[in-house]
Amino acid sequence: MRWKLLGAAAVLVLAAAGAAGFLWMVARGPSFPEGELVLPGLDGPVEILRDSLGVPHVWASTVDDAFFAQGYLHAFDRLWQMELLRRVAGGRLSELFGERTLDSDRFLRTLGLHRAAESSLSVVDGEARRSLESYARGVNAALEGWDGPLPPELMILRAPRPDPWQITHTLAVEKVMAWDLAEYERSLALAGARSRLGEDLFAEILPDYPDWGATILGVQKESGVAEYTVPGPAVGPAPAGTLEPSGRGALNAVDRDRSTEFWLPPPSSPALVASAQVPEFAARVLEAGSWVRASNAWVVSGRRSHSGKPLLANDMHLSMNAPALWYLIALHAPGLDVAGMSLPGVPGVVAGHSAAVAWGFTNAMVDDSDFFVERLDPEDSTRYMTPAGSEPFRTRVERIRVRGQSGVAEHRIRESRHGPIITPVEARAGGELLAFRWVAHDPSTTSSALLRMNRASDAASFIQALRGFTNPHQNVVFADTAGNFGYWMAGRVPLRRSGAPPLLPVPGWTGSHDWVGALPFQEHPHSVNPSTDFVVTANNRQTPDSVAALITSGGWERPYRAMRIQALLADRDEHDAASLLRIQMDVGSAFVERYRNAAAAAFGAAGLPEAESLEAWDGRATLESRSAVLFFGWVQKVRSGLQSRLYGEARGYYPLYAAERVLDRDDQVMDVLGPSAARSAVEWRAMRWAEAHRLELQHPLASVPILGALMGFGKRSLPSEGSHHSVNVAGFTGTEPPFIVRWGPSQRHVVDLADPDGPGGFILPGGQSGYPRNRHAWDQLERWRVGGLWRLPLHRPALEPRVVSRVRLVPLPSSGR
Repeated sequence: MRWKLLGAAAVLVLAAAGAAGFLWMVARGPSFPEGELVLPGLDGPVEILRDSLGVPHVWASTVDDAFFAQGYLHAFDRLWQMELLRRVAGGRLSELFGERTLDSDRFLRTLGLHRAAESSLSVVDGEARRSLESYARGVNAALEGWDGPLPPELMILRAPRPDPWQITHTLAVEKVMAWDLAEYERSLALAGARSRLGEDLFAEILPDYPDWGATILGVQKESGVAEYTVPGPAVGPAPAGTLEPSGRGALNAVDRDRSTEFWLPPPSSPALVASAQVPEFAARVLEAGSWVRASNAWVVSGRRSHSGKPLLANDMHLSMNAPALWYLIALHAPGLDVAGMSLPGVPGVVAGHSAAVAWGFTNAMVDDSDFFVERLDPEDSTRYMTPAGSEPFRTRVERIRVRGQSGVAEHRIRESRHGPIITPVEARAGGELLAFRWVAHDPSTTSSALLRMNRASDAASFIQALRGFTNPHQNVVFADTAGNFGYWMAGRVPLRRSGAPPLLPVPGWTGSHDWVGALPFQEHPHSVNPSTDFVVTANNRQTPDSVAALITSGGWERPYRAMRIQALLADRDEHDAASLLRIQMDVGSAFVERYRNAAAAAFGAAGLPEAESLEAWDGRATLESRSAVLFFGWVQKVRSGLQSRLYGEARGYYPLYAAERVLDRDDQVMDVLGPSAARSAVEWRAMRWAEAHRLELQHPLASVPILGALMGFGKRSLPSEGSHHSVNVAGFTGTEPPFIVRWGPSQRHVVDLADPDGPGGFILPGGQSGYPRNRHAWDQLERWRVGGLWRLPLHRPALEPRVVSRVRLVPLPSSGR
């Protein structure tokens, strides 16, 4: 019997080992073919040359074939990522995850990302449509020829083989990217805070931009925007019986800083619930594709560069996830010669450089969405009130398939003239009917614009292409090899009849806040070949002119990164690619410089010797720094104490900028709270920043027991330099160490326009492959951490010594397309 039991145990061990080995192989992914590969849908042969980091360089005889090859490569290396993105856009997560994501799907269907993508088909021009179709054919060629297991995430979820890719899926990915730029969370968080705090206390957390903060540009006298006023007819009187909201609150006449009406439920009303949020899973997967958080991009004139030509640097700050959001690629065809960051699911390069032009992005922080409180027709609940009288809601029923259930879940959605009614899927709406008006619900020509930007031959043609970049909104810096350089804010900026974006939900029945058009492209903040030696964008205010009030109601990032970059640029007479990379890696902080003395004084008032080390600290959040732990621990304790002072035990919305105001002006409060926070923070005096500040690269399935670890999904607990406001951003969560870094540079790019193939390059916080055990899944991570870049030569003689594998795609005989 004993030998039988041992034999059975051995069989189980071998079976488990075999299963583990199989899963390990699945996690490594398939090997990319070499030699020749015959594929339907091509016009001619395509060469794909890969370097030692797995970055593909595509050489094609037509632009369409180049995008076909890009679609094939994206699907081969990042199929799981693409599948997740399109399921997010379509609200189809429950087909994979079951009932646990049903609320997320209801929210996503109500948001209507895929419907918005379908609406963009009508404005995609013929050339762009051909490119999208070519890209989709490449994706589908990879799917049709798939040999072997699907990516490990799809295997674990026992998912079916992915459906064919369609061009609307590409357009939907654009909408996912735009989502986290919408002022959705801030508006509802502020509304919830106001309903709890009342008018006077609410003023303590109103967003603003400090008078001392750096702007991207000075006064734009040449643009005519210094005294910009909103065009459009005045609002006529509203129909009788529509001005008061059924007794649930009071229509406050003036938002005192912005002269705009808004809807305010009384403090005792459940109308806006402060503690709820977007369904958790939906929030996580939407965040994984966001352009929010922060970004840096700057351009330096040839007058201040060692080479005599402009220099450009860009690092876009996103949620830190695995796989990396971006995919490096170089594309070559007649009229197309470009390298940089591509987005799986989308043809072309999103940001990077061609042989003639370089460009980079930062979030422009535009208020591109509003909430409207709709009022039901008292005679008919299927209708709502407008300035012209009663109108019927538009309705539709979405059918959601749920894994493990035989039927489908039906979800009824109502829309007003302002947009979808989010009340059923947004707990914070409470009893109000909230309609969500968002720029991204409108048709977008961004896909056409990006492809034209890829093919621009100089700064002038790049700016012309940028006109079609309607969403998401971005600050764009650019330069060309002729020496031109500049900045232009891209993306549609809605104009409101009230004259400014509202901070809070506004009444929909009066028409006084309706959108009446968009800010003309020529009136967007911009500067071409300015007399200044550099232009810096770091999500800060664009201009001190009145046009800024049309862009956002104080929603810019604080100016610390912009000020630090400006100071470091001004510190040298000449710059090169290496000096720009050093600035990207800088872990000093203008925020620390502003508040370090306050922290030192607080430690001194508490009788703690650490006051001296804080006074002597250079402000750099390096891995070895102990002062960084004390300073940021103190800041978080101060913020937490101020939050409790405002809300009591039931915490509420309290952004860091609100704490800054108290630090700046309220000595009485800080005389008590500062030393108390220091006494709490001193318990971490022995910690180094490397121990207190840890990076996590998150993956949706990392927490799956056993399999998550076996597959190697994500990375955890990596020591991380930097902080919230350093140029090398490391945005963290938590009120005390260990702080967990959740967002940072999703890529870095530096280029000298005197020689785009020369010093400079690109890097990602991960690698090219979406397979977690693949050798190219993490082989860029260490370079990213220490400040290395990887060159993607555009000229073939410079590329050839770097090539480690080759494949030639050829069309089926006599088939072509």
